[in-house]
Amino acid sequence: MRSAMSMIELIFAIVIMGIAVMSLPLILTQVQTNDAFTLRQEAILAAKTKIGEILTYEWDENSYDATSQHSFVLNTANGDAELNCNAATFLRLGHISSDYRRKCSTAGASASAIGADGGDLDDIDDFNTQANALTVTAGENAGVLDYIFNLTLTTTVNYAADAADYTLQTINNFVLSPDDTGTRTNIKTISVSVTDGVNANGMTLRAFACNIGDNIFLPSRPYQ
Repeated sequence: MRSAMSMIELIFAIVIMGIAVMSLPLILTQVQTNDAFTLRQEAILAAKTKIGEILTYEWDENSYDATSQHSFVLNTANGDAELNCNAATFLRLGHISSDYRRKCSTAGASASAIGADGGDLDDIDDFNTQANALTVTAGENAGVLDYIFNLTLTTTVNYAADAADYTLQTINNFVLSPDDTGTRTNIKTISVSVTDGVNANGMTLRAFACNIGDNIFLPSRPYQ
């Protein structure tokens, strides 16, 4: 039995080790790329989940009427004048004059300022400036979601301004200003920013909610 390797075996070993060492930077780069991709995907999912939760809330503190048990369209103090509610018919431009369809508030309710109700979490405004920390946990063992990275979600809600003439049959001059916070309009912007808490790498997703109220449910009828 041989007690040592031949020269050709030694050369092969050195070549293989050299290839492995040369591959390390590529491997590390790929690992970093995979981590960044995972962070982006997790951040997107967390932001979409948060926006989905917020959109389940009322458009405004004054949207829901407890007596009729549904949401009405509100007057907006500084919104598009052509979309103001008619005080006699409780309809506005584009509404269908029919029972159980969307209507303006019969009480003449108006949209409130962002955060005017003190943040009691009954409408989307109350999430403004809210921050949520999502931390790495034991996942299934703890009965909670398991995050790969620590994330911080910061929500901003404000009124968005649009430039459009809604009296036209075809609207071709629509310009949206999502970050306008000066006046109360018929559109609100929900922005959720996500950071990883370490390198402050982040992203922002936006969604828009409109002052359209909802339809009234048809009364129940017995089966024929």
